[in-house]
Parts: sequence; C-alpha cells; structure tokens
Amino acid sequence: MIDRDSFSVEEWGNIISVPASVGALVVTADPSGPFGLIGEFRAIMSSMKEYVADYAAGSPLMASIQTYMTTKPSEEEEAELKRWAEEQQEEMKVNKPQTPEDLKQLIRDRTTEVLGMLRTKGATEEDVNLFKGMMYSVAEAVANASKEGGFLGFGGTRVSSAEESVLTQIKSELGI
Repeated sequence: MIDRDSFSVEEWGNIISVPASVGALVVTADPSGPFGLIGEFRAIMSSMKEYVADYAAGSPLMASIQTYMTTKPSEEEEAELKRWAEEQQEEMKVNKPQTPEDLKQLIRDRTTEVLGMLRTKGATEEDVNLFKGMMYSVAEAVANASKEGGFLGFGGTRVSSAEESVLTQIKSELGI
C-alpha cells in the first residue's frame, strides 16, 4: 500500500509540482494584476490542501500526500529537496519553454510521467483518478481566485474566456 515512504524526495517534488504547474497554466492564460496574482498563487496550495483533506480518509495516495504536506522533512530530505529544486531550476534555464504551447507540452509530459510513476508505485486507478481530480480542482480554484478585466476589484468577470478555454483543455486532456 502507498504511504509517504513509497516515494523518494525527487518523486515527491514531482508529485507536488505537477498540480501546481497545472494551476500556473491557468494563471498564464489571462494574467491578473498584482493582487489577483497573489490570490491565484495562494489558491494553488490552499486548494491542494483542501482537496487532499477531503479525500485522505478513503485514498492511500491522498493520505500519503496529506502526510507529506504536513510533516516537516528531515534535514537530509531538506537537503535532497533543495538539490532537486536547484536541478529543476537549471533544467528550466537550459530548456526554457519558448512559447505558451511549449509550456503546455512540458506540463503534459511531466503530468504523464507522474501519473505513470504513481501507477508503477502501486496507486490504484481510483487513486490516479483522484490525483487527476486534484489537478483540475487546483486549476478551477486558480481560475476563480480573482476577477479578470476589472479595475481595482470593480467589474470584470470571475473566470475569463481564456481561463475557461484552458480549463476545458485540462479537463479533456486529463480525461475527467
């Protein structure tokens, strides 16, 4: 059965970063002003935590993610996570997506890798589907985090047509 120890620090980094990356796709679809961006980025982590809490009791994967997100890493894990983050940063410098489509493809590839890794580590299809649901939930939370097209919080729409288009594409590609 899957638990916190089923994954390496690098694998945990990927598990946590993929839903955050999907949320970032929504942010880039129709960037908000400074306050809107703060709300959108806060929505990424808060929606992940909320989703995981809602499903942890019935899902070994969600319970593992919850444990990982709420447990302070050891000094060794912190050092490994820092190394992994630095490697990811260097990789992004070398292979920086040049277009929005390149960014989407990079996130598609990473999502496919993480879903495959979850299956390889023993996640059930129910758990994998919950993980997909979490990714979409994060995307929706980001889209709803701030109004688009307004001025100083007045007017605008909650979810822009560009964000709605990205949400539709994410839902379709995740098969949910």
